[in-house]
Amino acid sequence: MFKSFFLAAASCGLAFAVTCDDLIGSLSFEGVDASVASCSYHTAGDTIKIDGDQSVCFSEIQTEIDMCRVALTVATSPTSHNYVEVWLPSGNNPWNGRLLHTYNGGLAGCVEYKDMKYMSSLSFATIGDNGGHNSTTADGSELLNDNEAVIDLSYRSRHLAVVAAKQVIEKYYNQPASYSYYVGCSTGGRQGLKSAQEFPDDFDGILAGSAAADFNHLSDWTSRFLLITGFGKDARALSRDQWVYVHEEVLRQCDEPLDGVADGIIEDPTICEFDATKLRCGTSSDSRCLTQTQVQTVNDVYSELYDQDGNLLYPSLSLGAELVASQQGLFTGSVIGNAANWIANAVYNNSNWDPTTLSQETYTKADETDVLHGNISTWNGDLSSFREVGGKLMMYHGLADPNIAGENSQRYYLHVAKTMGATDEELDEFFRFFRISGGDHCSSGGAGAWEFGQIAAGRNGRHSAIDQLMAWTENGTAPETITGTKFVNDDPSQGIAFERSHCKFPYRTTYKGPDFDPNVTTSWTCEKIKNWQECGPGALPRLC
Repeated sequence: MFKSFFLAAASCGLAFAVTCDDLIGSLSFEGVDASVASCSYHTAGDTIKIDGDQSVCFSEIQTEIDMCRVALTVATSPTSHNYVEVWLPSGNNPWNGRLLHTYNGGLAGCVEYKDMKYMSSLSFATIGDNGGHNSTTADGSELLNDNEAVIDLSYRSRHLAVVAAKQVIEKYYNQPASYSYYVGCSTGGRQGLKSAQEFPDDFDGILAGSAAADFNHLSDWTSRFLLITGFGKDARALSRDQWVYVHEEVLRQCDEPLDGVADGIIEDPTICEFDATKLRCGTSSDSRCLTQTQVQTVNDVYSELYDQDGNLLYPSLSLGAELVASQQGLFTGSVIGNAANWIANAVYNNSNWDPTTLSQETYTKADETDVLHGNISTWNGDLSSFREVGGKLMMYHGLADPNIAGENSQRYYLHVAKTMGATDEELDEFFRFFRISGGDHCSSGGAGAWEFGQIAAGRNGRHSAIDQLMAWTENGTAPETITGTKFVNDDPSQGIAFERSHCKFPYRTTYKGPDFDPNVTTSWTCEKIKNWQECGPGALPRLC
């Protein structure tokens, strides 16, 4: 496990303004209607029992440091509020002078305690909030007929949380944080982009992973798989064994033939023109071979989502993501709960909405309600205000992500470039995007080198994207690659299987050749992708 090398300088000589217990009576807030609900001091190793509404997601968490734990209630409207926690390193674990805001995923309405524990162990004053409601990742019931809760989920809860938390931090340490950071993945990644788009002064540096940007169309796209693959004895449906067979054929066509290494990792799925007819019975002698109807199902699974006029709404599933997607039930007659529950409870305000009725009308309805929902789509391509205040944005996405198309973040990068009329060199000044080959969704693992200190689940990686973000923000040392670690069986105790440095876009991570050990980072180089801006009809991939 790495330890941030930006640790101690700001903490020397701190004069605490108040004790942890005194915060309740000594805080008054400006610019936000907030109050301190509780304060408690904990030493390293304490077990914190999670009670109240937050217990829907967590029952307890063990601290790694000495800290003051502050709980806030923040009003987000006359009829809604947000629950916020601030963990303040103290005692034997001095503060590093910085704050870091974490977030959750899906439709979750809970403080992400695992990330709070991880980030505070790096000596950040760490912030978490519940998004303005209390629920698990897939449960959107608290959004039903409550547009204030929807707006909170869109942006308001996170923004007001950091406004209040900055004042808590300054009061406790008797000085403001020297730098403010945000780290999140999935919905948390979307919140990072929303911050850069709409609240450029909230954070100096943002690390946004697998961002659920273009949120409405993502929900449409995810729900659509039910209509493509069918369920039960539908002739279109493939068994799980057949999806394993599809994955094997995808690797046969797209792995070593294109990147030079047979390692189960498709280094760049966007350049593979997959031929699903190789799976058809008669062409294939495998007992798991597919009927022509099933071959069409496979082609449809890898198709983009369009509106009735042929405009792209959402890109295709990345080749290589099909195995995990099928294991999650995405192709076997079920619907990812957070997608369907968003459409049901927020778009239609009807908890009984039937996902099999998904249609072009659904896509239109979601678009029409976006402004009402606080522009939760999060698709503003103008980041000029964030650039002008000196902000730095690092965005990454696993290219084997089964939940949010890995190519959607590339699509957003292109959208920003087009909106701002910027070259990649100009974007490099404040916005860099990294494609993580073989990476699943956020903390879910994958065949690739996916651990790089990004969130709690990736904390064992030998290299830290958070440290890279700080080096860029504070010292101007911009990252050219993110180096990930792959442990044997994803178990650090079994040792490192390999590491790989993932290049910033529009560069492709490229193997130097058979004379080099593919498990060593220096055996790979970054080569610029020709015509990387092309994204319209006929382009591979279609991203605009």
